This record gives sequence, C-alpha cells and structure tokens, in this order.
Amino acid sequence: MAGETRRPGILMLILVVLATFALCSCGPHAAGYGVMLWGAADADDPSGLPVTGSVAAVVRESQAASTYLLAVPGKKTGVDVPTGRVRFFKRRGDAAAFAKLYAENVTTWGFSGKQDPPPLPIREEAKQDAKTVYKLKPNQMVKVVSRSAEKETIKPYTDYWYEVVTEDGFGGFVFGHFLKIFNVQGDPAAEAGRLVSQDETLDRLLGSTWRPDYFREMVAKGMIDLSVFREDVGLFPSPSENIMRLQLPLSTFEFPYTGIEKLGASSYVFTGTDLRITVLDEERITINYRIKDQPVSGLYAIMTDDIAEAAAAEQQRRQDLYAQLTKPGATLSSSAYGTIHLGEDMRFSWQGFDKLVPSVIGAKAKGGGRVDFSLHLAKELAGAYDGVISFLFDEYADAQGAGPESGASFLYKAAGGGLRLTALARDSVKELLVTGTGISPVVIFFSQSAQ
Repeated sequence: MAGETRRPGILMLILVVLATFALCSCGPHAAGYGVMLWGAADADDPSGLPVTGSVAAVVRESQAASTYLLAVPGKKTGVDVPTGRVRFFKRRGDAAAFAKLYAENVTTWGFSGKQDPPPLPIREEAKQDAKTVYKLKPNQMVKVVSRSAEKETIKPYTDYWYEVVTEDGFGGFVFGHFLKIFNVQGDPAAEAGRLVSQDETLDRLLGSTWRPDYFREMVAKGMIDLSVFREDVGLFPSPSENIMRLQLPLSTFEFPYTGIEKLGASSYVFTGTDLRITVLDEERITINYRIKDQPVSGLYAIMTDDIAEAAAAEQQRRQDLYAQLTKPGATLSSSAYGTIHLGEDMRFSWQGFDKLVPSVIGAKAKGGGRVDFSLHLAKELAGAYDGVISFLFDEYADAQGAGPESGASFLYKAAGGGLRLTALARDSVKELLVTGTGISPVVIFFSQSAQ
C-alpha cells in the first residue's frame, strides 16, 4: 500500500521534470541562481514573485523575451521575471554572498524628481558621458541596488551615483541630484505616491532646471548668442543641500535657505535669504532677489530644447557659413586696406588695416583673431547681402557685441571675383539682428584667391 500511495507523487515529479526539460530545450539554457533585486514586498504578496533580496533558482533564460524563469518554492510552475530585476549567478554560494551585501539596500528605493525635459537618464556606467540606456519619466520609481562610495561633482551639483533597476527590467547608473531616495518596509509604490503628492507645484519648482526666458526666444528666432546661451546658465535648485543656485553669464549667486514658506497659491519665500519665487504656470517662474540692496527680478522658464544640442547646431551653422565663404579662396586682398588670410578653426590674420583705425577697428588690434557669424540679416537686407561677418581681434576677446570694442563687423556680398564688405556702426545691431548700414558706411572690395 505504501508503494501505491507514493506512485502518483513519483509520476508527478517525472512530469514536472519533463516539463522543465521541455522549457529548457526551447531556448538557451542558463540554469543557476538569482538574487531578486526587485521582487515581492513579502511572502504574502499576490504577485507570486520571490521576495526582494531573496535567492531563487533560475530554471532557464529566455533571451528573446529577456526574462528568467524562476522556481518558486511550493508552486508547481515557475514565474517569469525581467532579467534586469535579477542578479544571476552560476553558483548558489555566490548568489548568497551577493544577497548578504544587497541586504543593506533591500528597503531603499527612489523615483525621478526631474519634472522638466530632458528626462533623467540611466547610464551604462557611473560617468556623465556614458551611454544612456533608459530615460526615466517624472516620478517613475526605481529600485536602488547600490550607491557609489564617494560623491561626484557634475556642475553645479554634487551627489552620489546610484545603481538602479526599473520595473520593466532596465538597469544602470543614475546621478543622484534629481533622484529622490526613500526607505520603506512595506509597499514602495504607495510610499512613492505619498511623497509625490506633496505640494506638486513646489516639487516641480525644486525638481526643474530653470533657464532665462530669453533662451526660448533665441531658439524660436534662430538667433542664439553663444556667449550667454550655455548649459551652466540658469537657476539650479538643490533641495538636498537647501541651496538655490543662480548662475548668470558673468556672475553666480547662492541662496542657502533654512525653510520654504508658501505665500498664496504659487509664491514661495526661501527663509534666511531675500529670494522669492512666483510660479506663473507649468513652464515659467519669476524670481526676485537683491544685489547690494537693489531689487532684481527675472523671468525664467523650462526649456524643452536641449541646450547642448541647440548650441552645437548654432556652432555648426557658423562653421558652414565659414566653409562656404572660404570655398573660392582663403585670401582676401585690398590695395588700400590690406590682406586677410582666413585659416583653419575660423582664425584670421589681417595686415595693413591702418586706415580703418580707429573708425572701424579698435586701436589695440594687432592683426589676429577669430571669425564669427553671430549676427543675422534683417529681412529688408537679405536680398542685398549674403550675410554678416565679424572679425574679433584677440586683444578684445573678452569684449561683448560688435563694433570697434570687439573688432569689426561687416555686411558681405560675393561680387566680381571677390567680396564687398560694408562696415557696420554699433547702432546698426539690435540683439544680434542687423537692421541697417548706418550713415555713410565704409565699403571695401577685397579680391579673393587661394593664395
């Protein structure tokens, strides 16, 4: 009788083994052990997954589906889990050793606190320039696997790097400034939801990088001033340090606050400082502060355009104009106004320009510098000229704008085997736009050649 009662169990075991063999024969076999990086909160979790931090046997790997089939104690069938949510080991001992190390982060989670574009990236390595493997949506939750031993500075922020995994199985490294870290014993999604629901307006204010509103105008008009349109310019909140950093093109201000007081529906006072911010809408804020007891205000906005990409595109536009200009030849010659050699990297040398000093070229200029195409033609001038070229002498490298103080800017037009240059007066330029030629401008013809 005893043998008869055991027979069904033996048959069942054989069937399970055969089923497992059939599963393994369908794809690449990767039997081993896995530590659940993101699993169930506890053994009673209805998901049926192994508990986070526990070791489970890996029956097989499906490379096509990017999943592991994990054996679940007490269940006849396994459960498929995205490979990124499991740390795989061939040997149980290695898995157990990792699980012991991972125990200190089992209750540590995070979510993206970055509310503005571009999204918070997960990178292949803990490096700023490493490949992006995933982009987190605002408030998207991640499981923290580990944290770097030391903080790193990625201006203007200083924070740790965190190794993380997503619910859909992607893993990598996130710089911690915009990653909101929390610890919870129970349901992490519920705790993340509770944290996100706290003052969404303030969260958006503190979780976004704010750029001068004129950045958006520059992009919209296609007239970008690279001297101010920079990634390091803007308002950079750092709530983990209780500091608001304001980086202007030529100066920096820090506002270390002790608290944030809400006034009305959307205004905030940063106590301990003279900074006050009013949220106008989802994309714009006004900031008010004082410099040497003088009130200062500014309009700032969230940029949907990538600053680095827009700046690179503008630089490429200028390089393309230079290549087009120098294609017929890199030497410009005038019997009265000297010779200009246009070299590599948009550099120039100019000899014999004495007659243009000081009316067009500053007295300190010695003859070398760089060529730029920062200025644009107004519509009424576009038919008469090809563009605007600026010769920025090295002696005036730190000066701003066009005119004698920084070098010389000219309207140019290809004509008769050379270039006709029309000198611009300072009042001919308004916010990078050339609106006229001025009264009695100097007009020069340069022959153009390859020598």
